[in-house]
Amino acid sequence: MLCYDTMKALIKGTLISPISKDEILFLDPGYIVINQEGKIDEIYSEEPTEGYSEVLDFSGKLICPGFVDIHNHLPQFTISGLYRGNLLEWLNNIVFPTEEKFTNAEIAEKHAQEFFQTVLRNGTTTTVSYVTIHKKATDKAFEQAEKSGIRAFLGNVLMDQKAPEYLIKETAQLLKDSEEIIKKWDGHDGGRLRYILTPRFAPACSYDLLEGIGKLAQNYNLYIQSHLAESKPELEMVSKIYSDFENYTDIYLKAGLLTEKTLMAHCIYLSDDEIDTLNRTGTKISHCPSSNRFLQSGIMPLRKLEKAELSIGIGTDVGAGYSLSMFSEMREAIEASKMIKFLYPEEEYQPITPTEAFYLGTLGGAQVLSIGHETGSLDKGKSADFSIIDYQKLNPCRDDFFKEPDNIIARMIYGGAEKYIERVFISGKEVFQIK
Repeated sequence: MLCYDTMKALIKGTLISPISKDEILFLDPGYIVINQEGKIDEIYSEEPTEGYSEVLDFSGKLICPGFVDIHNHLPQFTISGLYRGNLLEWLNNIVFPTEEKFTNAEIAEKHAQEFFQTVLRNGTTTTVSYVTIHKKATDKAFEQAEKSGIRAFLGNVLMDQKAPEYLIKETAQLLKDSEEIIKKWDGHDGGRLRYILTPRFAPACSYDLLEGIGKLAQNYNLYIQSHLAESKPELEMVSKIYSDFENYTDIYLKAGLLTEKTLMAHCIYLSDDEIDTLNRTGTKISHCPSSNRFLQSGIMPLRKLEKAELSIGIGTDVGAGYSLSMFSEMREAIEASKMIKFLYPEEEYQPITPTEAFYLGTLGGAQVLSIGHETGSLDKGKSADFSIIDYQKLNPCRDDFFKEPDNIIARMIYGGAEKYIERVFISGKEVFQIK
C-alpha cells in the first residue's frame, strides 16, 4: 500500500502504455512519480535524484495501465460459460432466473463483492456494469464498489414489459427508483462512482419508459447504456413491438437516448442510416466479441464502424462472455476481425493488431467514457491506475523478440497474462494483491 503525506512516491519497472491506436510508450526501465492526490506527477526514463517517501521497485516486471471494461453484467458473472441457445433463449432460460435471486439483498451483496474482486484481479480498474432491476441490489453493488476502490459506472436494469413478471416494474416506479439511486450515488467519492441509466434493450421497455429515461438523462446529465442490434431474432422482436419506427436505432433516437454519453453494446446488424445516426449523435459502441461468438449472434464489423468515425471500446459482457479478463477479450476482438477478413476476402480489410486491441481495452475505453484525461494510460496528470504483471513468465526462454513492445503486448494477449497480475493500484492506492 502506497502512503502519501507531504512527499511523493516513486515506482520503478518496465512501463508500457498506449499513446494512440498504433503507438506505444515503452520504457525499460521507467519511473513513475505519484503525488499526494494519487496522480502521476512525472514519468522518467532515468531514475530521478530527489527523495521520496516511498519507493517500490518492480524491476523485471511490467507496469501496465488499468483496463477499462465498458460493458458487463454483474449478476451474470455467476453463470458465465453456461450456454443455452441464442440470445433470447439464453435470457429466458438462464439469465432471468438468475437475476431473480437478487431480490435477496444478502445474495446481491455477496455476488457484488466477488464480482468486483474478480474484476480487479484481472487488472481492470474501470468497469461499466449492469446490475438487476432491484433497487436494493443496485445499492449493494455501489456499496461494494465503494469498498473495493474500483472506478465504476453502475445502473439498475430498467424493464417494464416482455420479461418475466418477477423482473418487471411499473414505469413510474422504475424511474422513481433510478432517481433515488442517482441522488445517492452519482458522482460519489469525487466522481469515482457514477450512475448510468440502464434500459436492458428496447423490446423490454415501453416507449413511455424510454422517454422517461431520456428525460432523466437530460435533467441529471447522465450516462446511458443499452443493447442494440445484437441478434437477428432480437431484430424480429423489435420490428413487431415497434413497427412504427424506421429501424431499431430510431426508437432510441426519438426517445432521446442517443447522446455523447450513451453506450450501445454489440451493434452487429446496423444499416448505413443507423450508423449515420450513431455518428451524428456521438453515441459510443461497446464491442463484445466473445459474447457475440458465444451466443452465435454474429460478428461486429469493427473496421466499418471505425471508418464511420464511431468511438469504440471493449466489454467482456459476462455471462454471455465467459471471462472478466480484458486480455481474453482483446484476443477475441483480434480473432473476430480475422474472421471478417476470411469471410470477405474480396474486400480491402485488415484485421486489427494486438496493439490496436490493447488500445481499445485501455485508453480507447476511457475515451469512450470521456475520461481519457483521467485514466486509460500512464500519462502525467492522470490517475495512477495500473497493474504490476510478472510478464517474463510468458518468456521462459528469454527470447529476444520479447524485448519489442508490440511483441510483449501480443504475447500477453495470447498467453493469458491475467494469470501473472500481481498487484493493482487505483489512484495510487493498492486495491488488489495476489495472495
